[in-house]
Amino acid sequence: MLNEIVYEQPISEHIRVCLRLELLFQQAKYRLQAGSIWDSRAAVATLIDILNLLDRPDLKTKLTKELCRYLSVLGRLEKTSEVDHQKLSTLLIELENSIDSLQAVRGKIGQDLRDSDFVSAIRQHHANPGGISEFDSPAYFLWLKQSVSQHHQDLENWFKEFEAIQAAVNIVLKIVRNSAAPVSKTAKDGFFQATMDTHAACQLIRVALPNNSKLFPEISVGRHGICIRFSTLNLKERPKQCNQEVNFKLTSCVF
Repeated sequence: MLNEIVYEQPISEHIRVCLRLELLFQQAKYRLQAGSIWDSRAAVATLIDILNLLDRPDLKTKLTKELCRYLSVLGRLEKTSEVDHQKLSTLLIELENSIDSLQAVRGKIGQDLRDSDFVSAIRQHHANPGGISEFDSPAYFLWLKQSVSQHHQDLENWFKEFEAIQAAVNIVLKIVRNSAAPVSKTAKDGFFQATMDTHAACQLIRVALPNNSKLFPEISVGRHGICIRFSTLNLKERPKQCNQEVNFKLTSCVF
């Protein structure tokens, strides 16, 4: 995959949320490794975005249910001789630990942050153009004037609130992405269409193109089929579907 650009289209809502959370956790990791006040501001903004996304009351329940389903399905493979039992055992332990961590969380994930007056004030003004100004929250302005090392210490403590959900997101996406192998396909005149097995619960569609490709896919998934239109990148006009054959790899992640 190092020489490919992979585009992902979530089918189920919980995979959609997991992909958004994965991106936010990646942003947070990058900002926490940097060392400027602007990185601290960006990390706080990411923290608020994660909290807002986690406001869904059923997210923890749905993810726990999915992890339990994965545990049940994969557990039945222990009696299969063709399976790498060491890898399977490691994965099952990881699933059990993730389920236990989620179930140990009381209330909503990140509840302590929601109860913080300091964080609540930041959330209140988070959507303002340019973010939070000193006149919106003088306390936040003062915090920004502290050392970057202090910022990192506070941010790491805050992000620990998300450890359980981050571990769950990582294992869900790992299992789903590895549930199928990519298949080489060709789109004639930049268009590809295929039916989908209605008896299989497809969670995620992945389309891979060479990293030097000037095309991008627009993926549409319905109840019975998938359509992919490949278009050229144009920053001044609306994208146009290409009129050439496009070779790509398609992965229908069913688990």
